[in-house]
Amino acid sequence: MKHLSLIFYGKIKRLLVTVSLLFPFMANGQQNIIVNLGAIDGLPLTPENIFNYQVQSSGTGKVQINGSIRYRNSGMSITYSFLFTLRQGINQIAADEIHPQWQFSSPALQELFFTYKVLPEGTFEYCVTVTPSNAIKESTTGLFEECLYYRSDDIFLINLIVPVDKDKLIEYNPLLTWIANYSFSNELTYRVRVAEIKQGQNPANAIMLNQPVYDENNLMQNSIMYPLYAKPLVANQWYAWTVDAYYKGILLGGAETWQFIIPDTIPVPDMANMSYIDIAREKGTNYLYAIGAMKLKYVLEDKMNDSLSLELLDKQSKKCQFSPNTLGAKYGDNRYILNFDDKANLKHKSNYTLVIKTKTNHEFRLPFQYFKPGYSR
Repeated sequence: MKHLSLIFYGKIKRLLVTVSLLFPFMANGQQNIIVNLGAIDGLPLTPENIFNYQVQSSGTGKVQINGSIRYRNSGMSITYSFLFTLRQGINQIAADEIHPQWQFSSPALQELFFTYKVLPEGTFEYCVTVTPSNAIKESTTGLFEECLYYRSDDIFLINLIVPVDKDKLIEYNPLLTWIANYSFSNELTYRVRVAEIKQGQNPANAIMLNQPVYDENNLMQNSIMYPLYAKPLVANQWYAWTVDAYYKGILLGGAETWQFIIPDTIPVPDMANMSYIDIAREKGTNYLYAIGAMKLKYVLEDKMNDSLSLELLDKQSKKCQFSPNTLGAKYGDNRYILNFDDKANLKHKSNYTLVIKTKTNHEFRLPFQYFKPGYSR
C-alpha cells in the first residue's frame, strides 16, 4: 500500500507541475506575462523578423515593450521601445501596427541593419522586456523578460581565392585574392593578415595568437601582392592567412583561415625565356623577377619623344646605386634590357622596386625579386 501511495503521490505531483507550467499566469490571481522568443531562436535577426515573438498574458492592459541587442566586448547596441495593448491569451506582434522608437550606437550600424539587413560579427544578446502600465502594475509580478544569445559569424560570405588552402607557392611575394559575397561589397574595406604557423598550431590558432608577419587594414580592393615592406616570407615555413571585411569600421565577418608554404625548391627562371615587361600596363598583379637583368617595353603613342628616369629601391625603400638612370623613348615600341649584374650590387633572392618616371609626370612601380645568374636558387 505504501508503494502504491508513493506512485499515486508522484502522479499527482507531476500533474500539478504540468498544470503550473501550462497556466503560470493564473497563479495567485495576478496578471502574469510570458515572452516567447522561440520563433526567432537561431535565425539571423533582420528588420522583418525582429518582432516575430509572442507575448502571453492572463489579462488585458497597456504595456511598454523594450527590445535590445547588445554586443559583448564592444559598445555596439540597438534598442527599441513601443506601447502595446495586450489582450488575454497569446498576442502576436504585428510589425506594421506598431511604431517603435529606435536607437543605434552608430549611424553605420543603423545603415547595416535597415538598408542591408545584416548584423556585424560578434556575440550579442537579444532581450525583450514587457513593462505593465501604472494601471495594472499592482496586479502583476513585476517586469517580464526573455533573452536569446547569438553568435554572428558567417564565414561563407567572405571567401579566399588564392593562394588555395595548403598551396605550395613558387614566389616570395604571392598575390593574395579573395571575394566578398555581400550585395554592398563595393562599400567594404578589408583587413589582410598573414602569420607563421608554429609547431602544434592549426591555421586559425596561428592567426589568433601569433604576431602577424603582414597585417594591413582599410584595403579597398579584393587582392594585394604580398608587399616588399612586410616581413619577408621564408622557405619551408607554413603560413596562415585570412581576410576580414568591414563596413565603415564595423566588422562584418571574416573568411576561413587557409595556409600555404614556399618550398625551398623554387626553380630559377631562364633569362632567355623571359618576356618583356610592358611598364605602362603592369598593374602589380604579376610576379616579376630579374636574373641578372630585366627586359622592359614602353609603347609611346604620342609622336613627341619622351624620357624615362629610373630609380632602384631596396625593400627598406633605400636607393641603390644603378646606371643608366635615364632612358630615351620615341614614338612606337621601345625595348630596353637593364643589366643589374654589372651595374648594381644586388643581393641574390632579395626584393627590389624599380621606379620609372616619365617627363609627362607618369610614374610606374615594378616590384621584383632578383636572382644572380648561375645560382641554383
